[in-house]
Amino acid sequence: MANAKPPKELLDLLKPYDTGIQELTIALRQLVLEEMAPCCEYIVEVYIVSLLYGPTHRMKDGICYIGVIKDHLNLGFIRGSELADPQRILEGTGKQMRHIKIRNMSDLFRPAIRAYLQEACERAGYEVAAEKERTVTTAVKRKSLPKRVLGTTRV
Repeated sequence: MANAKPPKELLDLLKPYDTGIQELTIALRQLVLEEMAPCCEYIVEVYIVSLLYGPTHRMKDGICYIGVIKDHLNLGFIRGSELADPQRILEGTGKQMRHIKIRNMSDLFRPAIRAYLQEACERAGYEVAAEKERTVTTAVKRKSLPKRVLGTTRV
């Protein structure tokens, strides 16, 4: 699958972060899209930059998210407490959410990452239809600005 070009708005939001974190974010975004497209992506600027993925742009429909933190990323699962976690790599003690810390490219390329994404989709009843066009519809919400849908791009 060709790389999905990240929207300019995402690149702008990532500017305050180190180049390594920017590159890691783009690579993890690509991996998530490879596993989930066609899907919706909701990029939110809160106290961190967060990218939410699911069948719609509604938070409650989210399956996973990427949380961009100063020195690492969190690949979070909204209903992570339901995941099998045979590798014992999920972190978090909340009722539902769990995350995997991603500090470098080798963390990103562990086979478990894709396996956990696939399981999260299955458990959410989200079927990645192989015959459907691989697209992502992106919306962005910046601090103190209204939500904006950027459109749909081929992945």
